[in-house]
Amino acid sequence: MLDEAAAGQVTVVTAPAGYGKTLLLAEWAARRPEQTAWVSLDDDDSDDRRFWSAVLASLGSCAAVPAGNPLHALIVPGRPSRDPVFLAAVVDAIAALPGPVRLVLDDIHELTAPDPLHGLAALVRDRPAALHLVLSGRAEPPVPLGRMRLAGQLREIRADLLRFSVPEAAEMLVAADTPVSPDQLRLLVEQTEGWAAGLRLAALSLREVADPDRFLTDLVGNGRAVSDYLVGEILSRLPVGTRELLGAVSICSELSAPLAVALSGRADAGEVLDSLERETGLVLSMGEGRTWYRLHRLLRSHLRADLRRQRPDAMVRLYGRAADWFAAEGQPAAALTYARRGGAPDRVVRLLREHATTLIAAGEHELVRTALDWLGAPFRGDPWLALVAALVATEGGALAQADAHIARAVAAWPSDPAPELVALRGLVRSRRVIVAGDPDDTPGETGSQAAEELGLGPMAMLHRGIGSLGEGRPDEARDIVGSALGRARQQHHGYLAALGLTLLAVIAGMEGDYRRMTELAEAADAEPGNPAWPATIGAGWSSTMRAYGALLRADPAECLDLVAADETGPERSLPEYSDDLLVLRTALRGAALFDLGRTGEGLDGLRDAQLVAAGRPGSPEVTATVAVLVHRATTLLGRTDLARAALSRAENGLRGSGEVGYLRARHQAAIGRYRAASETLAPLLDGSVPFVLPWIQVEARVLECQLALRLERRPEARRALDDALSLTAAMDVLRPLASSPPEVIDLLTRHVGSFGAEEPTTARVLAARRTLGAQPVPLTDRERAVLSLLPTQRSFEEIAVDLTVSHSTVKTHVRAIYSKFGVSSRRDAVASARLHGILSSDA
Repeated sequence: MLDEAAAGQVTVVTAPAGYGKTLLLAEWAARRPEQTAWVSLDDDDSDDRRFWSAVLASLGSCAAVPAGNPLHALIVPGRPSRDPVFLAAVVDAIAALPGPVRLVLDDIHELTAPDPLHGLAALVRDRPAALHLVLSGRAEPPVPLGRMRLAGQLREIRADLLRFSVPEAAEMLVAADTPVSPDQLRLLVEQTEGWAAGLRLAALSLREVADPDRFLTDLVGNGRAVSDYLVGEILSRLPVGTRELLGAVSICSELSAPLAVALSGRADAGEVLDSLERETGLVLSMGEGRTWYRLHRLLRSHLRADLRRQRPDAMVRLYGRAADWFAAEGQPAAALTYARRGGAPDRVVRLLREHATTLIAAGEHELVRTALDWLGAPFRGDPWLALVAALVATEGGALAQADAHIARAVAAWPSDPAPELVALRGLVRSRRVIVAGDPDDTPGETGSQAAEELGLGPMAMLHRGIGSLGEGRPDEARDIVGSALGRARQQHHGYLAALGLTLLAVIAGMEGDYRRMTELAEAADAEPGNPAWPATIGAGWSSTMRAYGALLRADPAECLDLVAADETGPERSLPEYSDDLLVLRTALRGAALFDLGRTGEGLDGLRDAQLVAAGRPGSPEVTATVAVLVHRATTLLGRTDLARAALSRAENGLRGSGEVGYLRARHQAAIGRYRAASETLAPLLDGSVPFVLPWIQVEARVLECQLALRLERRPEARRALDDALSLTAAMDVLRPLASSPPEVIDLLTRHVGSFGAEEPTTARVLAARRTLGAQPVPLTDRERAVLSLLPTQRSFEEIAVDLTVSHSTVKTHVRAIYSKFGVSSRRDAVASARLHGILSSDA
């Protein structure tokens, strides 16, 4: 940028101390020393004659100024900056030079007297075309620059361009022989904000410290050199009033001008901050309209440490002022944070009473929980605070903890409770019912009315939407929840907005729009301004809906990632899942493992889902999902006993549903009763028997196609395949076709190019099939009986006796088993059978 500036232009280099301004200009000047005149200013140069004498001497020593140029002979008058003849002579002498010359005035902030500043302004205004004037200092020079900036005649290099990036800092530390890890390097650059002097001083200190990680957590507190530099080179040069203002505002990481006024008591605080940003770079403006400010991190760290050490009482008062200001501005989260930092229990309690429910709606669960924990035992007997704690615990799925808080509230219940307290109790109880997910227990109107009384309109609407859905009115529920979502976003209630999106995802799934279900669940997880979301039951449902959508799209790897996040993700506070949610996630995990070819693990997971669900009331949707997934896996593995048990459970829990008929037909097909299976399937295909799960319609069409092929009804098979493709495209459900039997896939591939509008769906199905794991090994009942005895020490002759068959028959079955598993030994056959879930691990 310095090289690009042409003669006749002005370049301003402005940054606080230690940003490398002088070094930058010195390296640049060294490239063309014959063209460069340099003046290093100090406070003595505020003397007008001394200033101009230094300028003329520097220009006169420059090789670009020939011996005969008038600059060598000019006499400096008594008040040169007020002498128009002298100033004109300087300009004319520079203009007469045969080539360009660069004049660097370093530390321009030292020039403070009116006369030399007047003369400098004249030189800037009337500069000749041969002169490139470079003004460098800690503050913008007090000369008129606006017109030049507008005309494009001004180049500006400020602190943001001089800050070291991470790669640049790495180079500097290598040159300083100071090895650091990548994480330490990032932390160092973050703490110093790329400030060159801070990096250099930290590098020197790091050579001597025993624990670099601890040192880097607080550079100012741990590094005396950094603190001394801040005081000696920066703070000591500021007016006392400015230093006091910076100390007062240092308690805030970000602040506006009105907040600065409230903290400092100075009406001109905003103007001071603006001036410091413009002139020093110690303060940075930010946000929309750049009306908020923040201090440089190291400066703020030093000021806060100084305040805490020397004036702790003032620090407490400042935190209280900040809390009151944010509360008055309708920002309760910030108010609660500063009230707690100020150590004011009464103020924290007041803020929780006024804003706790709003904060929870906005997703500030951890903030409320932290404030309650900070208050501790003296306030646990307060029924309002106990119910607030119960509400936070409930949203996180910690129902046992919520019940303990509710019990404390009941124990401290007043004889004449305020309406707001009664409403909060009603809301907590209703939320508990919803989160627990008991289908036999409904929140009724209590939750909706309580939420309305507490000013939580969006939550009241969500409760009404849940009620409508539970009563079988999904269209009405969708409309109500959609309105709740709009209001929640309008009121910046990020948590309620995410709950609304999740509920809409559930409704979309119940209606068979699985693409929309996934999109809405993803939107819930991405809803901005919702820090509490990952640790709530709502997030458990949204991730489960995404996993369900991935399984149905034949993407078992993504499904597994989403439901296994609890086991493999970073440590965090996880919700305690309700029965339905736990059963569904367990079943999805098992199905995903099965589809990935890990059939033994998959079957174990699906059976775990059955065990979790046993004896517990569950929703029809979850019950149907588990039944279909378990029956499919056990049928493919030839485990007719387990498949029959799954069918029996479905008949008991889903009486009269299409899923029961579908599983009966599939069971009949598995034992070769194709005509009976086709007859069982018929009423499901004409819509006379409804399905709980819309996607089972695709499964039914695939089974219809398979049966038609087995019965040699090829036109019927093609029609069933067309119907299956059409439903697959509409619902975004690839799994039934992608994992369909070989004869159905053969029909699909032989007719590629003839499916018209569904041709892209055909391509997606075939691509998805290639990503699925190996299909389970199909064994006959007799082969399975022989296989079950292979892990024993019995010989083939003894196995033949046990099964009452001939020795040669056993050998024939063993050869068939070896062929199907692709093995050549009894031991390998047993190991492969266990891997595929055909034999249990203890067999």
